[in-house]
Amino acid sequence: QREKLIHELEEERHLRLESEKRLREVTLESERSRAQMRGLQEQFSRMEETVRNLLQSQGPPGQHGEGTVNIMKVYQEKLSEDSRKCKEGMEKIHTPADEDSRSESSSTEEEKEKTKLLLERLKALE
Repeated sequence: QREKLIHELEEERHLRLESEKRLREVTLESERSRAQMRGLQEQFSRMEETVRNLLQSQGPPGQHGEGTVNIMKVYQEKLSEDSRKCKEGMEKIHTPADEDSRSESSSTEEEKEKTKLLLERLKALE
Protein backbone atom coordinates (compact mmCIF):
# COMPACT_ATOMS: atom_id res chain seq x y z
CA GLN A 1 0.00 0.00 0.00
CA ARG A 2 2.79 2.40 0.94
CA GLU A 3 4.67 1.66 -2.31
CA LYS A 4 1.49 2.29 -4.24
CA LEU A 5 1.06 5.69 -2.56
CA ILE A 6 4.69 6.61 -3.22
CA HIS A 7 4.28 5.65 -6.86
CA GLU A 8 1.09 7.76 -7.18
CA LEU A 9 2.85 10.66 -5.45
CA GLU A 10 5.75 10.48 -7.92
CA GLU A 11 3.30 10.33 -10.78
CA GLU A 12 1.42 13.38 -9.48
CA ARG A 13 4.71 15.26 -9.04
CA HIS A 14 5.71 14.44 -12.58
CA LEU A 15 2.36 15.61 -13.95
CA ARG A 16 2.58 18.84 -11.91
CA LEU A 17 6.07 19.56 -13.25
CA GLU A 18 4.90 18.99 -16.83
CA SER A 19 1.89 21.27 -16.25
CA GLU A 20 4.12 24.01 -14.82
CA LYS A 21 6.48 23.70 -17.77
CA ARG A 22 3.59 23.96 -20.22
CA LEU A 23 2.20 26.95 -18.31
CA ARG A 24 5.56 28.74 -18.61
CA GLU A 25 5.67 28.03 -22.35
CA VAL A 26 2.14 29.31 -22.88
CA THR A 27 2.85 32.40 -20.77
CA LEU A 28 5.95 33.20 -22.84
CA GLU A 29 4.04 32.67 -26.07
CA SER A 30 1.26 34.93 -24.81
CA GLU A 31 3.76 37.68 -23.93
CA ARG A 32 5.35 37.40 -27.38
CA SER A 33 1.94 37.59 -29.01
CA ARG A 34 1.02 40.68 -26.97
CA ALA A 35 4.28 42.38 -27.95
CA GLN A 36 3.68 41.50 -31.58
CA MET A 37 0.11 42.82 -31.35
CA ARG A 38 1.34 46.10 -29.87
CA GLY A 39 3.87 46.41 -32.71
CA LEU A 40 1.18 45.73 -35.31
CA GLN A 41 -1.15 48.26 -33.71
CA GLU A 42 1.63 50.87 -33.80
CA GLN A 43 2.32 50.10 -37.45
CA PHE A 44 -1.38 50.34 -38.25
CA SER A 45 -1.61 53.70 -36.47
CA ARG A 46 1.39 54.99 -38.44
CA MET A 47 -0.17 53.76 -41.68
CA GLU A 48 -3.46 55.47 -40.84
CA GLU A 49 -1.60 58.70 -40.10
CA THR A 50 0.29 58.42 -43.39
CA VAL A 51 -2.96 57.90 -45.32
CA ARG A 52 -4.53 60.89 -43.56
CA ASN A 53 -1.51 63.03 -44.41
CA LEU A 54 -1.58 61.89 -48.04
CA LEU A 55 -5.28 62.63 -48.36
CA GLN A 56 -4.79 66.07 -46.83
CA SER A 57 -1.84 66.87 -49.08
CA GLN A 58 -3.77 65.95 -52.26
CA GLY A 59 -5.42 68.66 -54.26
CA PRO A 60 -8.95 68.54 -55.66
CA PRO A 61 -9.95 65.01 -56.73
CA GLY A 62 -10.60 66.06 -60.35
CA GLN A 63 -6.93 66.78 -61.04
CA HIS A 64 -5.81 63.37 -59.85
CA GLY A 65 -8.54 61.60 -61.80
CA GLU A 66 -7.38 63.18 -65.06
CA GLY A 67 -3.77 62.30 -64.25
CA THR A 68 -4.74 58.69 -63.62
CA VAL A 69 -6.60 58.49 -66.92
CA ASN A 70 -3.61 59.96 -68.76
CA ILE A 71 -1.25 57.52 -67.07
CA MET A 72 -3.54 54.63 -68.01
CA LYS A 73 -3.62 55.76 -71.64
CA VAL A 74 0.17 55.94 -71.75
CA TYR A 75 0.43 52.45 -70.19
CA GLN A 76 -2.08 51.05 -72.67
CA GLU A 77 -0.24 52.58 -75.62
CA LYS A 78 3.09 51.27 -74.32
CA LEU A 79 1.56 47.83 -73.75
CA SER A 80 0.10 47.76 -77.28
CA GLU A 81 3.44 48.84 -78.75
CA ASP A 82 5.36 46.20 -76.79
CA SER A 83 2.83 43.56 -77.78
CA ARG A 84 3.17 44.53 -81.46
CA LYS A 85 6.98 44.44 -81.24
CA CYS A 86 6.85 41.06 -79.55
CA LYS A 87 4.61 39.66 -82.30
CA GLU A 88 6.92 41.04 -85.01
CA GLY A 89 9.91 39.50 -83.25
CA MET A 90 8.14 36.15 -83.00
CA GLU A 91 7.30 36.24 -86.71
CA LYS A 92 10.94 36.91 -87.62
CA ILE A 93 12.27 34.14 -85.38
CA HIS A 94 9.85 31.32 -86.23
CA THR A 95 9.62 29.46 -89.51
CA PRO A 96 6.12 28.85 -90.96
CA ALA A 97 6.12 25.16 -89.90
CA ASP A 98 3.04 23.75 -88.13
CA GLU A 99 4.78 23.44 -84.76
CA ASP A 100 6.01 27.01 -84.86
CA SER A 101 2.57 28.27 -85.86
CA ARG A 102 1.03 26.46 -82.92
CA SER A 103 3.57 27.84 -80.46
CA GLU A 104 3.11 31.35 -81.92
CA SER A 105 -0.66 31.17 -81.52
CA SER A 106 -0.30 29.92 -77.93
CA SER A 107 2.19 32.73 -77.23
CA THR A 108 -0.26 35.21 -78.71
CA GLU A 109 -2.99 33.82 -76.45
CA GLU A 110 -0.66 34.15 -73.46
CA GLU A 111 0.12 37.73 -74.44
CA LYS A 112 -3.58 38.53 -74.79
CA GLU A 113 -4.21 37.05 -71.35
CA LYS A 114 -1.35 39.05 -69.83
CA THR A 115 -2.61 42.19 -71.55
CA LYS A 116 -6.09 41.54 -70.22
CA LEU A 117 -4.77 41.07 -66.67
CA LEU A 118 -2.71 44.25 -66.89
CA LEU A 119 -5.71 46.23 -68.12
CA GLU A 120 -7.78 44.89 -65.23
CA ARG A 121 -5.05 45.98 -62.80
CA LEU A 122 -4.95 49.44 -64.36
CA LYS A 123 -8.73 49.75 -64.06
CA ALA A 124 -8.52 48.71 -60.41
CA LEU A 125 -5.82 51.33 -59.81
CA GLU A 126 -8.00 53.96 -61.41
